[in-house]
Amino acid sequence: MRRALLLAPAAVLAAAPAAHGATLTTARTCYLQTDKAPSVEVAASGFAPGRPYSVALDGAPLPGGTGQTDDAGAMSGKFGPALATGELERTFQLAVSSDDLVAATAFTVTRFRADFTPTKGNPATLRVRFSAYGFGLVKPQQDVYVHYVRPNGRLKRTVRLGRAAGQCGSIPRTNKRRLFPFALKRSDTGRWTLQFDTSKSYKKGTASSDFLFYTLAVPVKRRSS
Repeated sequence: MRRALLLAPAAVLAAAPAAHGATLTTARTCYLQTDKAPSVEVAASGFAPGRPYSVALDGAPLPGGTGQTDDAGAMSGKFGPALATGELERTFQLAVSSDDLVAATAFTVTRFRADFTPTKGNPATLRVRFSAYGFGLVKPQQDVYVHYVRPNGRLKRTVRLGRAAGQCGSIPRTNKRRLFPFALKRSDTGRWTLQFDTSKSYKKGTASSDFLFYTLAVPVKRRSS
């Protein structure tokens, strides 16, 4: 996929003195990918004025990522790095070089998702590994919880999965554990809802909710004795 850098002059009121070091930043450290690639805004400063520069992403030249620094030795632009099909999260290494100066930074692109594997088996005895991605989009270093909601809409139990780590707050894989950490009764048949969020207390997530949540439906069928 082509990732073009759209260049724009940096807004600076006065020319900066000769730089001893260059800096590079992105507007965010974590970006959410939905049905399209996110727009990553970058800005660099500390280079010599009016000098050519080049941008590299993961060590490779970025298409359209060349230009000339402004009168203050700065540059800015934006581009859209996309995750590959099936890729849930990726940390990109970004660098801008001009003459002998190089400025570098890293940012992460993530999907917002929670899941467990394997998905086939008897829910009453199935042991799985949970995963959660993008739960630090609002606030980093959050604990992730899964709320077990009965088919009648009432909460049965809340379990902490762990601390979401990294720039986007993710748990790539938990240790193996029971899908349902409690005994299922014959009366528990129906469609259970597993709601993943960062709150220890349960509040049903809806389209108008002001918090991040992800839900999975798990059908529990009646089994013959």
